[in-house]
Amino acid sequence: MQLWFHWWSLVSQLRPACSRRRTFFWLVIVQAGLCTRSDLAGVTSFVRALGLRARCYGPLLDFFHSPALCPDRLARLWTGLLLKVHPGIERCNGRLVVLADGLKKGKCGRKMPAVKLLHQSGESNTKPAYIMGHSCQALTLLGRVGRCYHALPLCARIHEGLIFSNRDQRTLLDKLLLLVTSLELPEPVLLIADAYYASGKIVRGLFAQGGHLISRVKKNACAFEPAAAAPKRRRGRPRLYARKLRLRDLFDRALQTLPPYPRRLGLPLLDARYASDQTRPGRSVSAS
Repeated sequence: MQLWFHWWSLVSQLRPACSRRRTFFWLVIVQAGLCTRSDLAGVTSFVRALGLRARCYGPLLDFFHSPALCPDRLARLWTGLLLKVHPGIERCNGRLVVLADGLKKGKCGRKMPAVKLLHQSGESNTKPAYIMGHSCQALTLLGRVGRCYHALPLCARIHEGLIFSNRDQRTLLDKLLLLVTSLELPEPVLLIADAYYASGKIVRGLFAQGGHLISRVKKNACAFEPAAAAPKRRRGRPRLYARKLRLRDLFDRALQTLPPYPRRLGLPLLDARYASDQTRPGRSVSAS
């Protein structure tokens, strides 16, 4: 019972996300169902896990469409609650470590909102190239308990298939930056994402907020040396860029100039099969 008292002390702090008390009580029921259900059968699993009557099924469905619940405010309250109560939130150089990724979930409903034809660009042969489904983007915080790291979900939004205005020209990268900004994090962010988000738009948006990006650079990524100031003013716009550099070539050159690993450290290689046994000392292996 003490566990439920502690659970209630945390969930009750989400009350400002609901403009009505009745909506907040339905939010509490949903949270309890998420914590106790043993299957992933949607709203039906909440009814079954909590022993609710059949007439509660309809109000539960209506809760997820209620205008009395603000998803953005709920995400901000949840994020602040995690930063306050979780003791293992990871930080790197004073920045919160946030993980970002896109998710494409197949759906079978013909008239389900936001369902569209999606292209899956993964390298796995088991996934079809095109599916009908939802395209979401999610953010999580990196946490640590003991020696184990885990992702603490913050928010997720459907960012494709929903068109409220034909003048909206925002891309998925723009919407991810807006999603990070909507959380109103009190500290700068160190965003970790895949190569899709390795673009100048994401980097500039994070730099403006004091954050950084860790990602895999694309194969065609290029950089430019800064242009030297002209000694005499000429006609036309001043030059902005100098020599063009392919980042992939820079790494190839650096790997060719590095000495072998054992010589670089000045130590012989040790065979781990023998070094693990105290009775059999580690033997040296010559390095070429």
